[in-house]
Amino acid sequence: MALGYLWLMSQMRSKLLTACARILFCSVVLGLWSSSQTHVLSQPNLDTWKSAFDQRIQLADYVLFQSLIETPPRTMPALKEDVPALDALELSLRPWGLNRALENECMQLLIGNQATRLHQLNELLGLYKPQVDAAWEATALPYSFRWIPSVLSQWNHSAASSGARAGLWSNLKADAENAGLRMDGIVDERGLPQASTQAAIRTLEKFQRRFPNDPHRTLVAYFKGMAYATRWSGEVGYDRDLDEMLALYKVISRLMVNTALEDYSLDWLATSNRWEEPTCEGEWNRAALLTSGQVPADVITQFVPWWAGPTVSCVELEAYAVRMPTKVAVEVPAPAQAHAEELPEVPLSQQVQEANYVPGFTCLLHEVKAGDTLWNISKRYPGTTPEWIAEINEITNYIRIGEVLCIPTIP
Repeated sequence: MALGYLWLMSQMRSKLLTACARILFCSVVLGLWSSSQTHVLSQPNLDTWKSAFDQRIQLADYVLFQSLIETPPRTMPALKEDVPALDALELSLRPWGLNRALENECMQLLIGNQATRLHQLNELLGLYKPQVDAAWEATALPYSFRWIPSVLSQWNHSAASSGARAGLWSNLKADAENAGLRMDGIVDERGLPQASTQAAIRTLEKFQRRFPNDPHRTLVAYFKGMAYATRWSGEVGYDRDLDEMLALYKVISRLMVNTALEDYSLDWLATSNRWEEPTCEGEWNRAALLTSGQVPADVITQFVPWWAGPTVSCVELEAYAVRMPTKVAVEVPAPAQAHAEELPEVPLSQQVQEANYVPGFTCLLHEVKAGDTLWNISKRYPGTTPEWIAEINEITNYIRIGEVLCIPTIP
């Protein structure tokens, strides 16, 4: 009887283990499938930034610039005699320079091999400098916020991340829509450097009102969203990848203003003056262009970065003043041409509409202790409610010990 009982138990255990193994296997496969189906904005770090930047300098516009302009040999740039003082953002980023090993790693990324990447960053800046400088004249944002494209898009106006972020300033779709940019499946104005810059400034000014005394938190809000920035401790060590990006940002902002680097804005202008308006009859069809080989994919991406759909009319190409390195003739059937002529003209770039902002609120930072609940936390801060704290911090289930919460206060 005992032997029969033992045999029965062993069989049940064997079946249970087999079932568990099957469940585990299915869970792993399901997890891998779901992760491959869901786009997640990856948090950049030094390795991904290096890879993305080295790919940026291989794109058509920069390659053409390099082939047409005689740049001096790569050498270590000298320091300027008059070094500008640290602005508010740079002052707030000083703790990310205390880790000497990390700061040296960031420095080597830029000044290694005769400062090649630093020179390349500066040369790319020349393509966008007139638009960025003009936009900054109308804002009170600290000067060093203008280096955001160095980190997020590597100074690439055609940068995109599955539609979530796009453009020179890696604008989120919602922020671009709020700024009045056109995004209708045919045109995505985040691909226009001037429009992207204006939208970014609008977003940064909104975050600055939200965090009036924390410029580094404003920067993090732009990188990772307002909800993340409100929960962020504001200190080194909270997020390793973010620490790397802030350290890199600190190094870039200083090297770009402390070193004697050439201004290549006029050289980019001379390069673009050799480009021509492409010929077009009726419309462009992306698939046809690529199949025929008349226009390489990277040329389309870099020189018509706002084109978001499968086709675009000649009216749109003319309205957005497209210029390319070579003429491209595209023939289409007469009906398509007639249809294209009926399309209304689109302005070169829609003006960013100013909106009336509701005054933002500031944060009191509260570190969660043992025994804390949203209810008893709200009781410590008159005027708040558990629901408001949960909404601001995007809490959907529970809070964790050590988590830093934003406790909203009306200014």
